[in-house]
Amino acid sequence: MREEVPPARPASVETVLLDAGGVLLDLDYPFLRRLLQARGRAATLDDLSRGEALARVEIQRRVRSGGKVREVWRDYFHILLGHAKVPGGLHEEIIDTLWEAHDRFGLWTVAIPGALSTVRQLREQGLRLGVVSNAEGQVERDLAAAGYEGLFHTVVDSALVGVEKPDPRIFEIALERIGGKPETCIFMGDVPAVDVEGARAADIAPVLLDRHDLYPDSDTPRLKSIEELPQWITRSSGEDSPV
Repeated sequence: MREEVPPARPASVETVLLDAGGVLLDLDYPFLRRLLQARGRAATLDDLSRGEALARVEIQRRVRSGGKVREVWRDYFHILLGHAKVPGGLHEEIIDTLWEAHDRFGLWTVAIPGALSTVRQLREQGLRLGVVSNAEGQVERDLAAAGYEGLFHTVVDSALVGVEKPDPRIFEIALERIGGKPETCIFMGDVPAVDVEGARAADIAPVLLDRHDLYPDSDTPRLKSIEELPQWITRSSGEDSPV
């Protein structure tokens, strides 16, 4: 563990880097719910959203341990469907359908509520904006489908650059592309073990988006909604409040 970490909030923020899935993009929950309804299973959008958040925590850990993309991807949905109380006997067929849909048109193509307007606000304020995502080579396409096209100065997809969070090199690639500096940069992600640790390893101040209140004991500045980010950036003093 590093003996020193970046300050909770830089004195001056010039660059904002953001994760994609879980921060800018949501899984297409209505599509998944329709798949379940067609198989006689009911699930609320909130159930699916929280199930995905919990799956993201577990799967990122497995990826860091060397899991292969397709194997990990399947495990991701096993966890999500389990939290949604879908019987295990239905999982494989549903996951096969989801994999095909993801390959054809993408599943993470829904802008998280408030995220589009927040990104536009940050851009209007003159900030350098970038995306740093552990993805499978199509995150830029998915961002465009959700309405983000043209809003970011760079999009760094781990599958395309050959390095993924929490390796600090992926953040260094983003900063090099847009001319940013670690000491005036923040990164917002939603998984502490990957996003917070990765940002700190790159000497970047992390901000944790904790939409489902999964990390109440985190020592990282924690926001409930991405819409809180512009105010958090401009706040000049005071302690960060818990979610």
